[in-house]
Amino acid sequence: NLIATTTFDDSNGYGGVLGTVKNPKSFKIRLLTPGPNGYFYSMIGLAPKQNFKISGGNNYRSCGWYFYCNNGSLSSQDGDNCSRKYYEGRGKIGQIVEVKYDKEKEAISFVVDGVDCGVAFENINKEKLDLFAAF
Repeated sequence: NLIATTTFDDSNGYGGVLGTVKNPKSFKIRLLTPGPNGYFYSMIGLAPKQNFKISGGNNYRSCGWYFYCNNGSLSSQDGDNCSRKYYEGRGKIGQIVEVKYDKEKEAISFVVDGVDCGVAFENINKEKLDLFAAF
């Protein structure tokens, strides 16, 4: 098990963490400490290293495919900026979010507390770049 902590590291409040394992079939994140107002503002998903910003950028709009823990919506570099509702409910302390990647089908799905929410993104990664865990 690895522990990664994100904090607001710049004036925009955007900070990113990128994993080191290429094209993981799945990985899990446990939500531990909420942000301001008791909400989890984390975006969890997959992204290529190219164009990923560790600080000062909003990767969820420009680099990768993400599940937004605050309201269960989806966001990606393809332009769906939290506009698609995917999961009913908000992130809560102890909740586990699993990201599943099917490289052959070019699909990403999410599992929240053991409930498979189905395919979230299809026909992704047309450039065939390696993807990494991102949040």
